[in-house]
Amino acid sequence: MEGAAASAVIDVLVQNLIDYKKKFILVQGLNKEAAKLTERMDALQKFLENAEMSTIPSDGVKRWLDMLKEVTIEADNVLDEFNYDLLSKANKPIKPMKQKVLSCFSSCPNILRSRNMALRIREIDENLEYIYNKGEELVLNYMVATYEPTLPDATLETDPFTLDPIFIGRDDVVLEIVDILTTCMTTDERVVILAIVGMGGLGKTTLTKKVFSHLKKEAHFGSYIWVCVSQNFDPNVLLREILKGLPSSSYSEVETESRQDMLKRLQEALKDKTYLLILDNVWNQDRPKWEDFINSLLDVTSIKGNAIVVTTRITEFATIVRPHHTHELKGLLENDFWTIIKEKSLGKQDFPSELEAIGKRIATRCQGLPLAASVFGGIMRDKSEEEWLSVEENWLSHIVDITKILSLSYDNLSSLSLKKCFTYCSIFPKGHKIVRQELIDLWILEGFLQHDERNDMETVGNNVFNILLHNSLLVVEERDVYGNVESCVMHNLMHDLASSLLSGTDQVRYLYHGDGDADINERTEEANKYVRTLIFQGEIIETTVFSGFKYLQFLTLDCDKVTELPSSIRMLICLRNLNISRTRIENLPDWICELGGLQKLYALTWSLKELPSTFEYLISLQYFYIQSGVKLPPRIGRLTNLQALKFRVGELKGYTIEELGSLDNLERLSIENLEKVADTEEAKKAKLSKKRKLSALELEWGENGKCGRNDGPLKKEERNDEAVLEGLKPHQELKVLKIAGFKGERLPSWIVERRLDWLIEITLSSCQEFDEIPTLGDLPNLKFLSLSKLSNVRSINSLFCWTGNSDEVIFPSLESMSLLNMAELSEKRRTEFANEVKVFPHLKSLKIHHCYRLEYLPNWLFRKTHSLSELDIKHCPMLRILPDGLHALDSLEQLTIRGCRSLRSIAYPSGGRSFTSLRSLEIHDCHELVEMVEPLAPLLKKVSMVELKSLQNLPRFLRCLEKSQFLEQLTVVAVPIFMFNSSGYVWPFRRLKKLEIDISRLWSEENRVAINARVDYILLDCHFSLGELTLTGLDIWKCLPKSIQHLKVLHSLELEGFGEEALPEWFGHLSSLTKLCLSDFTNLRSLPSMQRLTKLQEFHIRDCPKLRMASERHQLLSRTIIYVNGHKL
Repeated sequence: MEGAAASAVIDVLVQNLIDYKKKFILVQGLNKEAAKLTERMDALQKFLENAEMSTIPSDGVKRWLDMLKEVTIEADNVLDEFNYDLLSKANKPIKPMKQKVLSCFSSCPNILRSRNMALRIREIDENLEYIYNKGEELVLNYMVATYEPTLPDATLETDPFTLDPIFIGRDDVVLEIVDILTTCMTTDERVVILAIVGMGGLGKTTLTKKVFSHLKKEAHFGSYIWVCVSQNFDPNVLLREILKGLPSSSYSEVETESRQDMLKRLQEALKDKTYLLILDNVWNQDRPKWEDFINSLLDVTSIKGNAIVVTTRITEFATIVRPHHTHELKGLLENDFWTIIKEKSLGKQDFPSELEAIGKRIATRCQGLPLAASVFGGIMRDKSEEEWLSVEENWLSHIVDITKILSLSYDNLSSLSLKKCFTYCSIFPKGHKIVRQELIDLWILEGFLQHDERNDMETVGNNVFNILLHNSLLVVEERDVYGNVESCVMHNLMHDLASSLLSGTDQVRYLYHGDGDADINERTEEANKYVRTLIFQGEIIETTVFSGFKYLQFLTLDCDKVTELPSSIRMLICLRNLNISRTRIENLPDWICELGGLQKLYALTWSLKELPSTFEYLISLQYFYIQSGVKLPPRIGRLTNLQALKFRVGELKGYTIEELGSLDNLERLSIENLEKVADTEEAKKAKLSKKRKLSALELEWGENGKCGRNDGPLKKEERNDEAVLEGLKPHQELKVLKIAGFKGERLPSWIVERRLDWLIEITLSSCQEFDEIPTLGDLPNLKFLSLSKLSNVRSINSLFCWTGNSDEVIFPSLESMSLLNMAELSEKRRTEFANEVKVFPHLKSLKIHHCYRLEYLPNWLFRKTHSLSELDIKHCPMLRILPDGLHALDSLEQLTIRGCRSLRSIAYPSGGRSFTSLRSLEIHDCHELVEMVEPLAPLLKKVSMVELKSLQNLPRFLRCLEKSQFLEQLTVVAVPIFMFNSSGYVWPFRRLKKLEIDISRLWSEENRVAINARVDYILLDCHFSLGELTLTGLDIWKCLPKSIQHLKVLHSLELEGFGEEALPEWFGHLSSLTKLCLSDFTNLRSLPSMQRLTKLQEFHIRDCPKLRMASERHQLLSRTIIYVNGHKL
């Protein structure tokens, strides 16, 4: 890895020299030296690639690489100074700023400065020549490397949690630990300690997360706190982290509090609650520190039944903490281990018999470690039999510990770029949440990413990130609402591996300074000159804290108390990325313009109010991220390197659309307030057609249609929207187009005449003058189409899709279509195509919402569609019939229909197959629905039927669910006919986790008879799975179904509208309950003994007029919170 570290520096340096070559020519005395330096660097790069790939240990090679690194860093510093000097001269601020010192060379005459630079470059070149000669002496295997291996394609992101290796064969362990912790709540111990001990890679942390999630879901404890301890076991730091984990704590207040203050705060927060505290990955072997910590916690609360879970690799730790229970986590059984390898390597494919024997031999050698299984499975994905044999014979024969097993995943990475990116992640501390975009930015900055002519560096970075996830080198931490990974963490063992590879080389270049670390001001100037990346977390005491990091390129401030940008940052002339999103800075200073090399600014803090007027002088800026309410400064057009921008058109100079004309590097552009553009000619000043890099364009007119040059709204004949849009023609390779608030009647020629064949996404919103949807079906690459608030469109006619060619494929690439809030869309007649015409052959998702006049959907919607997986129709009250062919959609996984009150049938032809892939079915508020499809749906997990007042065939529908072996949720509310008038039938719902039944007044008399028996039939087969039960009854329902008492894992029970005067005695034996709700028990007078409901956290009582809680309260444990008619007692 030593070569990788130095190689990254040279990669960046060579690229910089190429970029600066023309600039050097303009500076007297530099051209000759720069040419020699470029040639020398290129030769050394070939050496370096061979040295890095060599696995032969050599002290001589390591010393050679150290010398090379030292010289290349000095060269990097020289280039940074040179670049800053050029930027300073090109970027002349307004007059008040002219007196500022913008360059370390500004006090010298130009010729003297050039000569000095030439001397420094010449000295570097001489040193490199010496190193080159030394390399020849070491007989490095010199070869001309023409290219690195192409990165594997990882555009389809794989999810490491699809198969959770830790929990194959571990469910019983989870239940065992849960049982121990819940039992502790009934003991006289104030705090019960449980230690989970095992070697690295066994899955202690993930197992504990499963336990933690299980207990939190069932609300066994009052507070839940998770602290990642690692090697820093400091009682004060731990108390601070515990406080941060409580929802009522303020980060900034906790940081400054004394120990006594923190203990007082903890007492207040936990005085009425039990708590579960997880101390993850503890390495401490210092008994006094542990006793100091635990004694402090014992004094915090007098309530009994608290629990602490400690995970550790150190078996001797048990003698220090003296746990009440110790669970020694063992390796997985061979079959479970082998299952993981199979799933990771081939997924759901059949495993070739010739590989199975090899794979099982591999499984026996991996110590039963789930992480090792996951890593190996990732390595062996899509490998041949010969490659499996090679792994077994050549690699595994030398493996003696988990670190070597895990290093195989590193060795298997197909390029130096991937290896550099992986090891770099170890600069973050263990357990640190690594934000995806920030990590990619760092990789780009360090030059780790391999250039790809087909993709920009952001795409390459995302590709690398996905590959590391797939290989279990990184683990998903957070996702956004769309399922995209936002952040990750490194497994502790992977962190150890990456740190060992990086040790002694790059640690000096990357610095993470966290709470409790040594004073950063104590670092020497010599040490600081190598630092390129600094992530600073904690309190900034001195404003000069960053002045010593002259060559710093990436700075992140993770400081909640910082309200002003430290003045020492203005000295960072080489800074390229600045992240202040996790601060409370309100205003950026005028001197920020002195950071002439700044390329990315993250300022997403909600406290930021405005950007300074000098912002226009940050001419290297490519991206800046701010909240939408922050106003842009004028003359944004000077920032010619910008690649993404959200621009609001104004009338004053510096805010007009002409500012966009010079921004030729834009890749994503959003333009708002287009009503303030006068005509086509003014719109053309944005020069969108010349922006060849532009891939995504959003155009928006004001909601009210006002024009800034007039006092009020324009009349229809006065509007200029069509002319303006015609002038905003982009180049032909645009991929994403969004238009909102457009008041023209038709789209411009550059859309309708098919001049944007590269478009993959179109969104049209609030285009209120359209009376028909323009023809878009012939766009060959369109994948995503969203139409919303087109209030005048009345029909989805054939012109929307078809040009008249019978051999045509309509929307050949479309995967997702949404029709939203189309108030006048009626479609009163059926539109048809010739049989030869294919429509939506690749459609996966169709959403139709709030189309209040829609009566029919065209039959051609599903005629040639074989890939639709999601159909979502909501609030179309006049929709009467669904298209023919719906029943034949074997690909459909999710069907949702809500608020379609005129719909009478969701059926299919007799004897036909229906919905064999369906997983979720929701039919709500369809009052006229008489007949429901009877699906053959063996994969169905969720069924919800609500407000279906006319439905007649629900009993037959429920009978069809016998084939749904995976059903987990069943809801039946306000459906008049529930089941056949028969008895003795047991419903085979063995996996059912949630059941809701409403015995409403809509029910027929035949359904009200023997209702208890009917509910019992459903419950009998799910005693060991049902966790949530909701029953809503009538006064005629005099007693509870007896089968409720046999539900072993029931944690939430809601009962409403029963006529009982007293609950049965067995009711008090529901010991797993954590939440109980009783509503509208008009006759209820007393409760049974509830002393055994030891886990009950919440007890809600509403509209039970005869029940006197004052006399019943003593039956409940003191920690149970009681609500009567919504008010807490």
